[in-house]
Amino acid sequence: MSKENSYNKSEVKVEILGEEYIIKGKESSEYIMSIANFVDEHMKEIQENITSISRNRVIILGAMNFADKLCRVQEKNESLKEDNNKLESSFKKILSENNKLKEKYRELKEEYEEFLELVEKGDFD
Repeated sequence: MSKENSYNKSEVKVEILGEEYIIKGKESSEYIMSIANFVDEHMKEIQENITSISRNRVIILGAMNFADKLCRVQEKNESLKEDNNKLESSFKKILSENNKLKEKYRELKEEYEEFLELVEKGDFD
């Protein structure tokens, strides 16, 4: 069951490990449900893999797993940001070098055209 209120907040009834909860949030009802289903599936997987474990331990292990995944994603994100910054810096250097080469090309082309004019006139002095 879900409903939207006048402040664009969703209120969704979800079930996690057999217990119902009312979750309120700014995200869509569908999003909240998908997150709750993800949490429920993860917690049930822990229960299935570790027999005779208390509900509190399932929740703690689930929270630890989520925190671990979050930390790994944050570390990877930082690494990607650093890589992106290095690539941007390299790109800027290459772009600058390209612009210098274009300018050098224009200068050489201009000198070549002047040289051709001299050749056509026969003026080699």
